[in-house]
Amino acid sequence: MGFIPDPLHPAIIHFPIALSLVAILFELLARHPRARALETSAGLLMVLAALGSVAAVLSGQAARDQAVVPPAVAPLIERHEELGELAMWLLLAVAAVRLVLAWRGWFKGLVPWAYLALAAVAAGVVGYNGHLGGKMVFDHGLGTAPVQRQAPTKAGLRPAPPEMPPDSQGPGVSRAG
Repeated sequence: MGFIPDPLHPAIIHFPIALSLVAILFELLARHPRARALETSAGLLMVLAALGSVAAVLSGQAARDQAVVPPAVAPLIERHEELGELAMWLLLAVAAVRLVLAWRGWFKGLVPWAYLALAAVAAGVVGYNGHLGGKMVFDHGLGTAPVQRQAPTKAGLRPAPPEMPPDSQGPGVSRAG
């Protein structure tokens, strides 16, 4: 299908990051008496962030199965996976707590502030995990074309195929003139 991005993981991962931060912002704004109407939206955004984190973890597992992983990056991937799962469970717990508190009518007084502290911890774990993911891509090239072209061998990774000379346009392409 043409509307599904490939690879999927980089397209999904920004949702839990952004939605959890916007949910926290809405919760902070909703503490003001004139902005109480934002509470419902804040709760919905946190639920969407939690669902997005599930999609991010699942797409990350699929991406790892397809990726060429240089040995130097393997420990970083392991840490990223562990933190991704922790972030997912934290966001699911935060969303569940938010829904239960609102449903029971307990989301008043100091409770929203305690919830905000818990949500900030979850968002912090999500953000740090995003940082680790960025290090894998930008520092090690994981998921980029040059690294993906390398095929694993018993001795490690084969070097990438040589680049085509600048004056060559590749097979089947003729030059005009």
